[in-house]
Amino acid sequence: MSTTSRSQVARQSLHLRIDPSPYDSQVLISPNTNYSPSSSSARTSIATAGTTPTSDSPNYATFSALCMYDFQSDDPDHLPFRKNEILEIVKQEDTGWWAAMRRGGNMIGWIPQAFVNALTEEMTERLMNVREELRVYEYEAEQLYVTAPVVSQPSTYYDPDSEPLSSNSRRQESKTHPTQRRKPSDPKGQESGWIDDADTVSRPYPPPSPSTPMPHPPTAPLFNKPTPPTPTSPPDYGRHRSGSLTQRNNPRRQPMILDHNPTLSRLSTLIESGNASEVDRISSPVIGGSFDPQAKRGQGTKRDRRNINEVEWKLRNAMQTADIAWYLLPRHEQELIFDRENRIRQGTFDALAEKLSFDSVINGTTRLSDDMPYISAFLMTFRTFTTADRLFEVLTDSFRMDLSHDLSESEFDIWKSKALLPTQKRVLTIFTMWLEDHRLLEEEPHIAGELTKFLALITTPPLAITAKLIVQTIERLTFATPNSMAPAVSPLKKTRKSKPHKNDLLKIDPADIAEQLTVYEYQLYCKITPQECFMKKDGKQGKESVNLNSFSRTLDKVASWVTTTILNNEALAKRAGTVDHWIKVAEKCRNLNNFASMSAIITALSSTVIARLHLTWAHVNRKSTLDTLLRYNDPMGSFSAYRNAINAVDSSCVPFITMYLTEIAHIYEHFHDEGDSICFYQRQKWFEVVSSMLRFQSKPYNNLVQNESTRSFIETQLRERGVPNQHKFWSRSQELQQAELAHADIRKGLEAAGF
Repeated sequence: MSTTSRSQVARQSLHLRIDPSPYDSQVLISPNTNYSPSSSSARTSIATAGTTPTSDSPNYATFSALCMYDFQSDDPDHLPFRKNEILEIVKQEDTGWWAAMRRGGNMIGWIPQAFVNALTEEMTERLMNVREELRVYEYEAEQLYVTAPVVSQPSTYYDPDSEPLSSNSRRQESKTHPTQRRKPSDPKGQESGWIDDADTVSRPYPPPSPSTPMPHPPTAPLFNKPTPPTPTSPPDYGRHRSGSLTQRNNPRRQPMILDHNPTLSRLSTLIESGNASEVDRISSPVIGGSFDPQAKRGQGTKRDRRNINEVEWKLRNAMQTADIAWYLLPRHEQELIFDRENRIRQGTFDALAEKLSFDSVINGTTRLSDDMPYISAFLMTFRTFTTADRLFEVLTDSFRMDLSHDLSESEFDIWKSKALLPTQKRVLTIFTMWLEDHRLLEEEPHIAGELTKFLALITTPPLAITAKLIVQTIERLTFATPNSMAPAVSPLKKTRKSKPHKNDLLKIDPADIAEQLTVYEYQLYCKITPQECFMKKDGKQGKESVNLNSFSRTLDKVASWVTTTILNNEALAKRAGTVDHWIKVAEKCRNLNNFASMSAIITALSSTVIARLHLTWAHVNRKSTLDTLLRYNDPMGSFSAYRNAINAVDSSCVPFITMYLTEIAHIYEHFHDEGDSICFYQRQKWFEVVSSMLRFQSKPYNNLVQNESTRSFIETQLRERGVPNQHKFWSRSQELQQAELAHADIRKGLEAAGF
């Protein structure tokens, strides 16, 4: 018996017997003991007509399972259990209910599958040699660190007052103290509320399949940390913290993290060697600073388990902050949710603003360079979740933060050099970026006056020099002419000589049309602001998006112009020539990286009202060129052809913006704020899309030649195009199609007659 595992004993003590019946299938499970079932209970069916699965051979299994959560129920057919117990599963239902019994017990009841995890023979034996309260931790650590070496000492907890139990002593302990379960009336599991199986009526067979709804496991807390003592008065985290290390005689110890397998392996080795001092250092390191702020970091945090593993995050966070004084750490970081790449997914405004403005020297460096992508995304998108006045107030408060009343003299000197000064430099850098890169004067001109007053109060070097430079930047941008404040636009050369066209489209060089269209649309493109793009998030027109709407309407007018010039020609040859002419213009636009005009032209050429004129297309010579250009408008693979082309552009460009606006709308649909928690992942995605869309605003066309005659002709044509009249286009296209069909019939008749 000493060489036989408890799971094998449990398996040998149970036998399944299936009695065929012409009416139903009854399954009897009886233990191989002296128990003799009576006629009223021994043949109780566990598969009735209302609960039997439809398959002819139900799924029976006998294996062990670890209880991951506490389960309590008032239903007498259920088997209540508590976390860390190991049960024997004797039957599985497709509904998610499993029939189980305790190891060595004689009570079978139903348990919810979601509350337990199936175990292998090896894992069952391993967990039986672990203290019951640590079995779930050991199981989760094993799942994370499957490649970790197996240590000889199975104990995962060090108690200096007692020796670890051996495998035999654990077995003896389990025999002496039978497994306990929770009374249904006592949900908290107090000592008086646990009863032994020996006190209950035995039930060696499963009761009828349950019809009650399947319960869901509770949400486990993220941190395995003790609750700090309740302070006598709530501390004010706005400007200062109460308490310091020098005021404490008995510094608290950091709780040991038990779910880190390498640490547990090292602890086992040290226990065997008797190195008690090293064990104490690893299991209970003294925190250098106040314990209360550290404990607060673990309260009320909800991490998204789909994006970051709970155990990994706890270990990483504890290792990174264990030896850092509290006054060098952010105060609202517990209100942020990160993903596996340590990018912020969401958080409260206070936490996001602190992440923006707070800095400190840790390991000899600050976080400013690493946080630049976050700062840029915040400054571009903050208007979608707060106001400029609130942001300005947060930045100035961060610059003026003061902890002098809560720190000793030595701590204050460390805090001033490693937290206050880096934060002040960071705040001034943010103001500079806000001014020069994120349209502070254009969007919030009233902030400039407040900022100037604030900067005038900074007189301490080296910050005073930076403040003076920012003031000069404000003056330069404030008194600059509108043209100098606008995005760079190409300084065109003198007018190029061209043949007089007399407002005849076919007499104008396609390259000249493409160049003037490019300059005209690039000037409109440079006026688009990120805020206008965000206003399009719901796909609506957005009256405040003046520049973006103007740019989009221009492209619609170009498409209408192309359609009109083709349909207004009565002669077949001239219509075909006009189509060829516009294909040349589109090709020239592509060579100039003017994807916007190119897209408008080829969209018009491939529209139904033009594509249905088959006889016209039979006389077009450049259809293969059009087919090549149409690949850029193909939405397959999320516009993969267009993306590959524009990603290769590193010079001047007018992008096709419809794709970007569609992405902004999709991001808005898929990610949302939750109460006071701001979905910064949504803003980060918006920032990436808008940055890609507007990145060519700083790259003007400096090599184009101005042609006043062609430019005037284009502007006149676009002014005459209002909202495209699709009904008019369709009627005209139908007339031309019927004329082409009649022309084709006449031609066939002449060919048949020998002409």
